[in-house]
Order: sequence, then structure tokens, then C-alpha cells
Amino acid sequence: MTAGKAILAEPEISARIQEFEQRYDAFSIVEGGVSLWRLMRFETSVQLQNLELKRAPIPRSRLLLSLPRAAWQFATAQQGYRYICKTSNSGLRDQRNGTYRDVYFDDLIDAVPGGALFSSIDAAGFENPSRRAHRQPVFDDTALVVASAVMGRFLGQRPPSSSSTRLSQAITEGLGLPDFTPRRVQRKYDVFRYRAALYRSVLRRFKPESVLAANTGLHSLIAASRALGIPYVEIQHGDFGVHHPESIPASALAADPSSLLLPDRLAVFGQRDVDRLSATALGRLGRLRVTGAPAIAAGRALRETRFRPDHALPVVTFTSQGFARELVDRFITDFLSAYREPVRFVVRLHPGYDGDGANYQAIAAHDPRLVVMAGDAIPPTHEIIALSDLHLSISSTCHYDALGIGTPTAVLGLPGHASMAELVDTGVAPLVGSPEQLAIMLRERRWGVVTPEQSSYFFGPGYIQNMLELLQERDIETP
Repeated sequence: MTAGKAILAEPEISARIQEFEQRYDAFSIVEGGVSLWRLMRFETSVQLQNLELKRAPIPRSRLLLSLPRAAWQFATAQQGYRYICKTSNSGLRDQRNGTYRDVYFDDLIDAVPGGALFSSIDAAGFENPSRRAHRQPVFDDTALVVASAVMGRFLGQRPPSSSSTRLSQAITEGLGLPDFTPRRVQRKYDVFRYRAALYRSVLRRFKPESVLAANTGLHSLIAASRALGIPYVEIQHGDFGVHHPESIPASALAADPSSLLLPDRLAVFGQRDVDRLSATALGRLGRLRVTGAPAIAAGRALRETRFRPDHALPVVTFTSQGFARELVDRFITDFLSAYREPVRFVVRLHPGYDGDGANYQAIAAHDPRLVVMAGDAIPPTHEIIALSDLHLSISSTCHYDALGIGTPTAVLGLPGHASMAELVDTGVAPLVGSPEQLAIMLRERRWGVVTPEQSSYFFGPGYIQNMLELLQERDIETP
């Protein structure tokens, strides 16, 4: 975060980015058949948004240990998987029967034979879940991330290409971001091309029929899959709307579509996502499929069978996001002062950006009604939300998770909340502008209900069957 600058909402950034794209014909700036702007779009958007997000550092020793592990896995690889699921260690957030399950893919692989995991380290603090994982990955692709970063730095093209220089000048002039130098843009492309080459070698070795990935922006894996003619399916991860930096507008299709590194299918949560993404590049290409999500299906079932509201002790869960901490601290402190009645106020820390939550722990030390839970603690987040009377956050994707589960949700009116304008404007989630307003809401038990129709609109039912039908599609062709 840049001191003195406001945190901007995604819609504001999206409008500015798309104006820039039109003015500079940004998507047409190509290197090696790939749109350089496609590679840089996320980084520039995040810098413009000015979020104060900082991940806890991953020990270098853990990153380096992935190299010999990956080499052994490559040498002893089983071949011919029906599908490979690309995930990361932060997905190990569902603890059952003494093991940790990947929230994106373990349920699918259990139900549909022929699948396996590729997984990389993207967050610190998941050593124990990784050791006790329900399913170990057949390949640790952290090694590819490390190796390609080193190769891009030391073996990359010098001097920067004319395309890198052109895009850098456009970003500096059009977006006011001088940090995006020609060398930085060139290095981004060099890391991409080396990483794509490494992924091609790995995919040739494992020979999957399809690749599924629970993340946006895995450009090198998309490129490698396409080069080998392997269908690539992106699984929606969090809130993915028209304003997301990786959501490419339909106007980009005026450039060469093959340069945009788009997935062959995007598996979205519900009809709501199809409706709002219909005018994007993926929507125009007919690549959207409703599948639902396994964690939400489990949370929905848990709420239907086990949730019993206790009028004398309401349960409120706040999912943190790792930014605006001082403002959130003050909001929670003032709320606890304004609301003196019994309440169980759970702060669920973000698994990547909140560390040990020392700031929240300090508040809890003076008020036992506040409970602080680590991002990787049990029960998983969807279970906590399912058993809560009310969910709170600023602009977390957990707002949508709560609605899919059937738990009422409310938006705190702190910097960044404008990203939730859709929910607020349609009356699905109230905007809570002050701690006193939240206290009144709890005192009067005025948090409403989520109807089954609303729940299904945000997250479609039948996840496993939907995914099976997607895997069986025969018309998936890489362009």
C-alpha cells in the first residue's frame, strides 16, 4: 500500500484499466505470440487498488526443498491420468478424521476416479496440514515456480524487447506507474516462457487428459496445456466478476484470441456468475459452465441439519482480509463497547495475509466474547459460517459463500466495501456503516434470512455430477 493513497474498489480500477486498454490498444502488444498486457494486467490493477496486503514470508528452505522432491516425483511419475488438479498448500483447510483435505479438489477426486493433485506452496504456516494431507500431490510444482524465477532473472532476454519497452511506456504514461519498467515487463515475460516450458515437460511426463486449476492467472500452465492440446478448465476461486483483474473483457477479442491465454472452460459457482460474465471474453466464447462448489455444498448441508439459533447467545463470524487492520480493530472494539449483551464474536483470520492475528488477540485479551481463529484452524471456514447467525466482512468472497450456505451476511462500511455494491444495492446484504448500527442489528436480531432460491442462484447444487459432465465434454478444443 502506498501511504497517503486511498484504497480503491475493483469497479473503479476496472474502469480505469479498460479505458487504458482502449486508448493504447494494450492487448495487441505481443511477444512470442502472447499478449504482454495479459501477463501484466493483474499486477498493475493490484498496485492501482492500493491494498495493504502482505503475505507472511515463506522460508527459503521450504522453497528449495521442493526441487529434489519434484525431481524424484518427475522421475517416478505414473502416466495417463484422467485429469490433473492444480492447487496449493493454502487449500488444505478442511480437517476431517485427523487429515487435512484440499477444499477445491479432494471431494472430486474421491468421487471421480483418475484424478491427482499438483500442488505448490503459496502460503506460510501450512506445514502441519501438508504433512497430514488427505492426499499427497503427485507433483510439487513449487519447483517450477522457483526454477523459472531464477531462469527469468539470469537467463532472460537483454536488452528488453521493443514490445516490452512499448508496454512499459504505455503503463507509465497511461496509468502513472513508473515502477513497471521495460526490464520488469521483459522479466515477467521471460519467467512466463521458462515456466511454460517446464510445465510442458511435466505434462508430457504425466500425460493427463485434462488439467483443472483452482486459480486465476496461471498463464504458463494454460500455455503449456494448449501447446500439448490438453483441455484446460479453470475452477472459479473466490469472487470472479467483470471487475476482477483476470476477467478479460470481450473487447480484447479484437486482438488475436489465442494470445490472451484464456481457459477452455470456466467452471463457475452459480447462474449469477453466468449472468454477470456473459459479456466478457469467456462469456462471448461460450466457455462458462455452472458447477457449484464442494465446500459450499457441505456447508449448506451442515446448516440444514445442525444449525439451531440460540436467541440468548447470537454467533457472529467476521472473516478478515488482511487490510485496513487499524480501522477493523477500532470497529470491533467500538462494537463490543456498544453491545454489552452476550455474543460470540468470531474473527476468522485470512490464511495468507493475517499471520497470527496479534492485533485481534490483543482485543480478545480484554473481552472474552471475542474469539480469534487462525485461517488453517478447525473447523474450516465454511463450517464456522454455517453455524453462525450472521456473517460479516468488508469485501471478502465469504459474503457469497455465506449466501450459498444460507447464512445472512452484512457488509462493513470500511474502505474497500464498494466492491460489494451489487449485494448492498439489491438488498441481499445490508451495509453496516457504524459499530452502533451493528449493535442495533444484533439487539433487534435484524439480519434477515437467505431463501433457498437465493442460495442456489449464488451456488448451484450437484457439484460432483456437474464436474463429471464437464469432464465428459467432447467439444473442448484449444484454439
